[in-house]
Amino acid sequence: MTTLVFSSSFSFAFPICSSKSHNEQKMSSRLSNFLDAHDSITPEMKEIAIQRVIDFNKGFKITPTNEVKTLRRLFFAVQETFLKEYVLYSSFFETIDSGKFDCLTGSVLYAVFLEEIKQKGNFDYTYQIVQMPTHVFIKIALSDKSEMIFESTNFDKGFIATQKGIEFYLQEQTKKAQEETQNENVVVLDKQELNNLVTLETASALLYFNQGVLFFNQRKFGKSLKMAQNAFSYQKNEAFYDLMTLSLKELLKNNSISEKEYKINFKRIDLVSN
Repeated sequence: MTTLVFSSSFSFAFPICSSKSHNEQKMSSRLSNFLDAHDSITPEMKEIAIQRVIDFNKGFKITPTNEVKTLRRLFFAVQETFLKEYVLYSSFFETIDSGKFDCLTGSVLYAVFLEEIKQKGNFDYTYQIVQMPTHVFIKIALSDKSEMIFESTNFDKGFIATQKGIEFYLQEQTKKAQEETQNENVVVLDKQELNNLVTLETASALLYFNQGVLFFNQRKFGKSLKMAQNAFSYQKNEAFYDLMTLSLKELLKNNSISEKEYKINFKRIDLVSN
C-alpha cells in the first residue's frame, strides 16, 4: 500500500463577535477556516483557540524601528508559547490548544503572526510559506533586501538570519527534496518544481490534506476521503485528487461501500476535477 507522506462543508463556523476590531475579525475568520480541518472541532473549542491567538497577538511587543529584532523575538515567543512537541500530522487546533505541531501547522501559525505584525509595525518585509515535497518553512525578505528563515521544527537553530546560514539551509532542503522525489511512496504536490509557494488563502487546503493523510495511514478511509474532498475544494491539486481516489478504492476493497456507490462517487470526483 502506498504511504502518503507530507505533509465541502464547514458546518462548525461560528459568528465573529462584533466587539472585535476589523483586523481581529479578519484574523478570526482566517483562523476559523484553519481550525475546521480538525476532525472533531466544536464551536466552543474553536472560539477558545482563536482567542488564544488573538491574546498572543495583542500582547506581543514590537520594535517599530527594528524589523530584525521584532522578528527574532517573534520566532522564539511562538516557540515558547505554542510549539511544544513535534508530532507529525498534528492539526492546527492541536498546535494552538496543546502545543503539538509539525512543519505545516507551525509555519502557518508563524505566517498568521507575520501578517499581523507587519501591519502593526508598518514593516516592509515580505514572507513566503515555502512548501517542499515533504516539508514546509517560512522565508522572509526584509526591507533592506536581506533574508531570514523560520524553521519551526528547530527551536535552537530554526531562526536563520545570516546569508551563509540561509544558503546552507536551502541547499540542504533542495538536496533532501531531490532525494525524496525519487521515492515512489512519496506523493509530490508539485511534480514540476521542487518547491511551491503557499499563501494564507490556500493554506487550508494543505491543512485538510495533512489530516487526510493521517486518516489514510490510520486506515480511516471515510475520513481521509472527506478531508481530501475539502482540500480539493480549496485548490485543485493532483495529490488531493490521488488521495480521494485512493480512499475510495480502499473503501470499496474493505466493503465499506458498494460497487454502485464507488462508481457514483468516482464520477462525482471526476466531474469536480474537470
